[in-house]
Amino acid sequence: MKPNIAIYGDFQNVRTSPENIKFLHEWFNQKGNISINKYYANWSKENDQFAQALHQKGCKIIHVPSGEKNAVDHEIMGDCKNDILSDRSIRIVILITGDKDYLPLVKELQNLGIKVILIHGNNVSQRLKEAVDETYSINQLIASVNPAKATPEKLDSSTILPYEEGKNYLIYFIKTVQAEGKKATLALIGNFLKKHPRLSGYKKVSYCRPDGKIVSKFSKFVEAVIQEGIIKKNRNGELTLV
Repeated sequence: MKPNIAIYGDFQNVRTSPENIKFLHEWFNQKGNISINKYYANWSKENDQFAQALHQKGCKIIHVPSGEKNAVDHEIMGDCKNDILSDRSIRIVILITGDKDYLPLVKELQNLGIKVILIHGNNVSQRLKEAVDETYSINQLIASVNPAKATPEKLDSSTILPYEEGKNYLIYFIKTVQAEGKKATLALIGNFLKKHPRLSGYKKVSYCRPDGKIVSKFSKFVEAVIQEGIIKKNRNGELTLV
């Protein structure tokens, strides 16, 4: 069963185009069941196309008219705390921002056993990236759902596989290969992954590590999963679940 998730977007801090919003929400739906979905801005100063695109996805538009610095941050943090107290079923909070002001909120959520995912733009606090459980650049994330709509790399027919999605595929293929009585070697699993419908047809596949860094080698991605303690590799190069 998918976990319930709550999304809080600082629209003034992290921007994308109206047409990319649907791809962003495709990714959200892969992560879990959306219980709360709020976007904050001084909407009187924004293009109506953005608000319309968000409304079409069932998002709640929160108008923050104050010109005070960090007004949106304070609104999001207050709403998030109240929402979590009101709905204990929320297991994942997605913050679309880049400000270090959210560090206390992140710690408070994690102390409650809630997973925190950060989606950021070009300007992002390194401390915030290190504090959350997962972090993604919004452009890389959208490219992973629809590269042709998101980045110039479409000319090279490339794609980026998000960490959690890649990890789930990795675990699935290890189980599948072992069930067939075969050894789940790095080369065999890598070939299975490249032939998966999600990735087939791309000339180049890159992988996102949990720290947000993009690596081009499948082996480097697997090393990140091994460090998480989910799988291990024996002396013969066989991958097994821990």
